[in-house]
Amino acid sequence: MAAEEQQDGQKTLVAFIVGLLIGGMIVWAFGGDDATAPVSDRTTTESSTEKNTKSNEEVEDKTVSETESVITPVLQVGEGAVVVADQKAANTIALESAIYPVSEGWIGVREYNNDQLGFILGVVRFSESQGLVPNEIILQRSTTAGNRYAIVVFTENGDFMFNLANDVQIDQIFDTFVAQ
Repeated sequence: MAAEEQQDGQKTLVAFIVGLLIGGMIVWAFGGDDATAPVSDRTTTESSTEKNTKSNEEVEDKTVSETESVITPVLQVGEGAVVVADQKAANTIALESAIYPVSEGWIGVREYNNDQLGFILGVVRFSESQGLVPNEIILQRSTTAGNRYAIVVFTENGDFMFNLANDVQIDQIFDTFVAQ
């Protein structure tokens, strides 16, 4: 009889351990949020006063950023005037100011070859209705120091993709600059 009691005790112990394992796996599978401790770069000796001060500063920063208004640039449409200063040879051209002759279009950079307009190095879209007001033109190829370049404007035919066959260049050079 002692042997039967020992086997019953072992069976009970095995059933208990199997139950714990199954219960643990169920909790792990359906537990939701990860139970790992948050990672912090603060030391554990930081005083509660320092923590409170940091919390107050974070709240103040959040409050200021929520109340500040973001100033969105507005596309100026009129006669058409662009100002670009001479700038270092690069693959971006900074626009100092621009009044566009049309409300939708493309502003671009063309190189000069023997005092004639040559290749288009890059264009960027502007749009009054969509609030697109560029402050630079990204080029496909960098400008070369000592060369002169023209700023030109193209109309937009409505497909919002630049295409020389459909987006017509306005017959005016709006500014020139020399890469340095």
